[in-house]
Amino acid sequence: MSNQYLPTKSNLLKIQESIRLSKQGRELLERKRLILMKEKEKYRQQAKDLRNTVDQMLMEAMDLFQQANIDMGFNLIHDIAEEIPKENSIDIKYKTVMGVEIPSIVYHKTESKDQLNYGFHHTTISFDKSVVQFYEIKEKLIQLAELENTVSRLETSIMKVQTRSNALENIIIPRDENVAKKIKETLEEKEREDFSRLKLIKKKIG
Repeated sequence: MSNQYLPTKSNLLKIQESIRLSKQGRELLERKRLILMKEKEKYRQQAKDLRNTVDQMLMEAMDLFQQANIDMGFNLIHDIAEEIPKENSIDIKYKTVMGVEIPSIVYHKTESKDQLNYGFHHTTISFDKSVVQFYEIKEKLIQLAELENTVSRLETSIMKVQTRSNALENIIIPRDENVAKKIKETLEEKEREDFSRLKLIKKKIG
């Protein structure tokens, strides 16, 4: 038995305080878990709603694009696509939700008229509309990526909090309570022995 678990009143008080703090910690972890679950559900619902919106927008954009492909031809559309600049309007910062660090995507959106990097002489209305629609979809996909990443990170944090809470409840607290019980029983037995010994001494003296 280590010095920490020697049957002394000092060690008993220490381990009882440790048990108290462990129980307090488990309660705080449980509160944090519930708050994180509530936050996760909020973001999960937002992601679900946004995903449905994106799916609908994609269907509409693809219908327009297919019509444009028929009207304009693949080669012309391919040439226009080659002129579209690569995306460089996204920055990633970080924010904290209940101690969980999650990315916050900053999208520097430009005006629709500045997004169309081609002339309108050889394009059709369906093509122009599809391009605008795809730019709007891009913006929503950025939002969706942030939401889904947030949900994923919250889920990971919830699992970690649950693991720590379970360890306290099922391992650490029962172990310390068992040690405290043994120390207490040992001290009580020692007190009984001391009392009996003292009683015997008094009897001999008397």
